[in-house]
Amino acid sequence: MKVLLTLITIFVFSTIISNAQSITPEEAAKHINDSTNVCGVVKEVHFVKKNETYTVYLEFGEKSPNEIFSVYISDDVRKKSPYDIHTLEGKNICVSGKIKMRAKKPYINLINYSQIQK
Repeated sequence: MKVLLTLITIFVFSTIISNAQSITPEEAAKHINDSTNVCGVVKEVHFVKKNETYTVYLEFGEKSPNEIFSVYISDDVRKKSPYDIHTLEGKNICVSGKIKMRAKKPYINLINYSQIQK
């Protein structure tokens, strides 16, 4: 049952995102709560260690703390990465998802690596 719900969620999410247009990291703050694709160059892959876990932020625009847009990757999701996350630094990628705001900066919470198009 869990697998079926996960597959349905991914299908619905993919359908919504595939119909979305792409925006730049600079435009993300104008699209809070929208599901869309944000495309740009990853300026920094920023790891934050807390206890025994690592949270990862893909920073766009500038390096932390001056980034203009971020992609948040939890430790659980990070551990499932099909590739070395560091290889994204300096690459032009698109990330699909719902744009949220934290500390006055827009971000997308990565829940699956299929959200990243390299």
